[in-house]
Amino acid sequence: MFRQVSIFLLSLLVSFGALGAEPPTPEEFLGHPVGADRKLAPYAQVLDYLRQVAAASDRVSIEPAGTSTLGNEIVTVVLTSAANQGNLDRYREIARRLANPDRLTAGEARDLIAEGKAIALVTCTIHSTEVGATQMAMEFVHEFATTQDPERLAWMDDVILLLMPSINPDGQVMVVDWYNKQLDTEYEGGRMPWLYQHYVGHDNNRDFYMLTQKETQAVNDLLYHRWYPQVFVDEHQMGSTGARMFVPPQTDPLAPEVHSLIFRQADLIGTIMSFRLEEAGKTGVGHNMIFDSYWPGGTRNTAWWKNVTGLLTEVASARLATPIYIDPGELRGGSKGLPEYKRRANFPSPWPGGWWRLRDIVEYELIATWALVESASLYQDEILTNFYRMSREAIAAGAAGSPAGWIVTPEQHDPVAAAKMIDLLLRHGVRVQRTEAEVRVGRTTYPAGTWIIPAAQPYRAFLLTMLRPQRYPEVRPYVGGPILPPYDVTSWSLPILMGVDVEETGGPLPEALTAIDAVDWPGDGDAETSAAAPAAADPAGYLISHAADTAYTAMNRLLAGGREVHWLTEAIEGGAVGDIFVPAEGLTADEVAALSAELHLPIRAVDAAPEAGRLEAGAARVGLFKPWVASMDEGWTRFLLERYEFPHVNLHNEDMREGGFDKDIDIVLFPDVSKTIIEDGEPPPSRRRFFSPLPPEYSGGIGSEGGENIREWVREGGTVVALDSSTEYLIELFELPIKNVLDGIDDDEFSCPGSMLRLLIDTAHPLGYGLRDEEAGYFANSPAFRTSLPDARFDRRVVARYPDHRDDILVSGYVKGADKLERRAAVVEIEIGKGKLILIGFRAQHRAQPHRTFKLLFNALYELTES
Repeated sequence: MFRQVSIFLLSLLVSFGALGAEPPTPEEFLGHPVGADRKLAPYAQVLDYLRQVAAASDRVSIEPAGTSTLGNEIVTVVLTSAANQGNLDRYREIARRLANPDRLTAGEARDLIAEGKAIALVTCTIHSTEVGATQMAMEFVHEFATTQDPERLAWMDDVILLLMPSINPDGQVMVVDWYNKQLDTEYEGGRMPWLYQHYVGHDNNRDFYMLTQKETQAVNDLLYHRWYPQVFVDEHQMGSTGARMFVPPQTDPLAPEVHSLIFRQADLIGTIMSFRLEEAGKTGVGHNMIFDSYWPGGTRNTAWWKNVTGLLTEVASARLATPIYIDPGELRGGSKGLPEYKRRANFPSPWPGGWWRLRDIVEYELIATWALVESASLYQDEILTNFYRMSREAIAAGAAGSPAGWIVTPEQHDPVAAAKMIDLLLRHGVRVQRTEAEVRVGRTTYPAGTWIIPAAQPYRAFLLTMLRPQRYPEVRPYVGGPILPPYDVTSWSLPILMGVDVEETGGPLPEALTAIDAVDWPGDGDAETSAAAPAAADPAGYLISHAADTAYTAMNRLLAGGREVHWLTEAIEGGAVGDIFVPAEGLTADEVAALSAELHLPIRAVDAAPEAGRLEAGAARVGLFKPWVASMDEGWTRFLLERYEFPHVNLHNEDMREGGFDKDIDIVLFPDVSKTIIEDGEPPPSRRRFFSPLPPEYSGGIGSEGGENIREWVREGGTVVALDSSTEYLIELFELPIKNVLDGIDDDEFSCPGSMLRLLIDTAHPLGYGLRDEEAGYFANSPAFRTSLPDARFDRRVVARYPDHRDDILVSGYVKGADKLERRAAVVEIEIGKGKLILIGFRAQHRAQPHRTFKLLFNALYELTES
């Protein structure tokens, strides 16, 4: 009764929430309804409309969240009651304090929970062909600003909704422009010939633990440094011929470190969503299917490990804004949790088929988003209490149990990698401490400058999953059944990816530690000091460890400036084979110091040039193949080439066919793309009938002409580097005495969907410079090579291989049939005529994550001569 009276009074006190005239409806602004057939509002128009609503309504405000890769605005629309809009700083502060409960008394926590508001984040259209959510945002914000519904007005007082209308605005611009250009052609609603995020395309929601992209960083900052929301919904679209919508609960396996309340709250909110959708006659809604709860890399997934209840929604797609008709016989299951398209406990009202439109997508997402607001209001107290409780329990578990923490010493194989990892953890909101003097933990003494990451902190679960190796759980749907396959990768351990030695300790941790909010990087910029003794005032040159991650940026800058760079073929005292020597001629100490400081790179001045043998490294002109079948691996590779400042250009099909590349390029680099895409511009024949065509100027591959040009170019001295599946193309093109031993092997015999495997490295070979004798490489059902004794046309050198015994192969993740990799080659260099091929049979640069194997690729991108 009290709530009914409160709602009535609230409806009397609150008008439509306007500061001035009531805002126009989206239809009045756009000239067509939201979700109309063959109509997409461009991103700039969406923002213009949202700003008009914010200007007219005291329930709506907009704040900047960042800038995209290509310079577009990323914004957050803040939706709540007018009273709450006036106190946003206070509610942010409450959320921040509840996220850090060890700094609160129990009484303070109760008071903050009573005063606080449930804060929920909704992100839209990270995958830019999933256009519905950005369009829906306009209608939702208008409804929020103008509704007079008493219940909704009450929800607004309990909840602050943060709506990001697109977290990939660059892709929104590209997709809408392409769609409008292709209207009334046979390519209407089809794919683009380039990625819809400048570098990473669909992989942009696989970046949420490595944080390499600007868009990811903007969302991360909002989540863990600015707003501290307790609930996070990421709105997506999926294929067209299955369920109409997926909402939580998600399916097995469950991540073992995540608090069970995360899954229970996601299930609760998802159930309210599906209930409201069913009430509205929206059929085809399913749960407990397709999407598991195990992997931390996705947009909202990472939040689970940080006490944020993350939810995924997925709505069936149209052909962008073009309607599609789906015959009932075309509806199918076949996915995890939906083996057949029929009524099931997790799919009680199958959609019968028929026309499916963008408007349908908008309506499903509108209902689900309002259900989120309703849920956050109904369970406001529980959401805030559990947010506080999960953080408090994480701290208590870390204080009472094992491990007590993790120790990272500054002395590492790669002198930069440890600092990079610590910087990444700080950006994630992890608490890190540093020793100011020598300390003893257990029986070990650690030097000053050692980083200690205590387990007793709110994000303990995140640390447990990110700092330990993974073992994929063998969950079976029934006794004797097959293992449920993973949705994405099965290994993400940061120390393993980045090559950092991390010690897990049972403690106790020392008390005299300093909390840090920024990293003290190696490389103090003083290029005139030596680790052994003071250098002469006029040094002969400078030494850089080839193991240092940023050594490549330094070499590329020096070469671009006309400096000499040498790789030592013999180790000198205090160094290693492959160390980099830069003659001092023409270099000032200030220039070297600036390079060291900017790149966080230790550089040592030496009195005399090393007497060891050397290879002179020259700047090679790299041509990165870019097919018109958009390749995420090409984008990630391009991102790394730019980040480390390798001189490069993209080569397209026509460049390879016409053969002019040989005048401008020293090295051709093929990313992980299939043989058929390189040759024909199409996927394998089994998938071609589901592949929408591109306009003629973007169709086809390099053809036989391109292949012949590559053969001739290599024989005359060119170098080709191939990654993962593109190695198959070169093996066939050159008829190499190499076989992929996994070719034709089915999943019952071998499976390794994204794991870190042990590699044995020939560190005396220039490709192995800077690496350790044993490394770990990212393998995703990649090739593995059996080499044969070559004839006189070839010579070959295996630079990396897998261990002799299957039990030694897996480092982190999951592999079935590891015996098939025993003693097989992973990296092979082949000499042909005057040129060479370098086959890297795994993803050495996968998603810019496995820092420790970047060197295998980067070392291949220089021209080396005896000096």
